[in-house]
Amino acid sequence: MLAAETVKFFGLRSTWVLLVVTAVLMVGFAALSAWGIASFAQDGPSGGPGGPGGPPGGSDFVHTVPSSGLSLAILVLGAMGAMAISGEFGNRSIAATMTAVPARWPVLIAKAIVLTVVTWVVITVCELLGYVVAQPLLRPAGLDFAFDARLVPQIMFLSGLYAAAIAVMGLGLGALIRNTAAAIVVLVAILLVFPILVAIFQQEWVQWVSAFLPSTAQSVTLDPTASPGKLDVGGSWAVIAGWPVVLLGAGIALVQSRDI
Repeated sequence: MLAAETVKFFGLRSTWVLLVVTAVLMVGFAALSAWGIASFAQDGPSGGPGGPGGPPGGSDFVHTVPSSGLSLAILVLGAMGAMAISGEFGNRSIAATMTAVPARWPVLIAKAIVLTVVTWVVITVCELLGYVVAQPLLRPAGLDFAFDARLVPQIMFLSGLYAAAIAVMGLGLGALIRNTAAAIVVLVAILLVFPILVAIFQQEWVQWVSAFLPSTAQSVTLDPTASPGKLDVGGSWAVIAGWPVVLLGAGIALVQSRDI
């Protein structure tokens, strides 16, 4: 099953296009952020890290440069996850797949595994490339940093897990809605619209709701300059893992119970 889904996944032209777009966003934004931070630090009234002219949060802020494009890249990967299943519903090829696998649920599990592995590898490689590209741009301002600097390895290798969770969320939504555009709209609402809405209100219960959004959990786990949230790092990772599990589980349940 895994081999078949891997071949199917990489056999789509859209997969390669979206992976290339992801790489361009990640590496491009890392270079752009590094250039912007270095220029600001050099031109500011006090150009050292953490100084009035330096980046906010000092060196911790600079450590997030390789993942500057992550917030856009996850939208691309989430769309890729949705297309991995909704496209099959659209062209009716899902009927042949489910005929070959009457149990149905192994198909979605195999797709989720392929998405998770590919997404983690792509994001991790892009983070490493972003780090390499950013260092020469940061060096003139004295802001370059070692690979083993505080939180740098964790950010680089764990960002891929967050991106994989978003890709599987897209897969779950695609299975639930069976329409690529609608699944992407819902995913964008969860990742971008809901955080803006809850940020408008300061009530205690609203802040607790915000803590269970993927974007809030990501800032707690992967942003060293973020303020402490309602949940600790462990709880935030549980939120990140819970979203794809719930959506994929709901997608599997509907695929099992509805006609193809």
